[in-house]
Amino acid sequence: MNMKKCEKGHFYAENMAKCPYCYTDENPSVSSNLSNTVIINPKMDILQESNSPKIVSQPVSNTGRKLVGWLVSFSYNPLGQDYKLYEGRNIIGTDKSCDIVVQDNLVSSKHLTILYRAGKFKFRDELSTNGTFVNEVMQEEGDLQDGDQIRIGKTIFKFRSLD
Repeated sequence: MNMKKCEKGHFYAENMAKCPYCYTDENPSVSSNLSNTVIINPKMDILQESNSPKIVSQPVSNTGRKLVGWLVSFSYNPLGQDYKLYEGRNIIGTDKSCDIVVQDNLVSSKHLTILYRAGKFKFRDELSTNGTFVNEVMQEEGDLQDGDQIRIGKTIFKFRSLD
């Protein structure tokens, strides 16, 4: 599959008219067309330099919970890496027990919780050392909207909702 790169550095399929990651940023009143997203190889190893942080792959099973969204990161892999979010609690941090494990020395062991309940996504910083930034504003907790950018440590995620 041939790929092209948008002006923000996202890679996407050449046959697509617009970058699926930027499209809702440019047109917030337009709901995203999730069918435009292409997953090239979700089990691909992360490219990394010797001292750079990396995102460890997510467990394969979903433990019987409904898939409700995902996080996409281009921080350590120029082709992108996606992480599924399930109904209920999703914990992100460096601890191996987290749902999404990030090896970034600026991320706390249990850094951030994303909760999906009653059709809404909420987030809460778990008293992390370096804080959680949503759309570049440090926040302790709040609601997430499709297309929000989440930064913890050196790791940046784009939040995507299936609702």
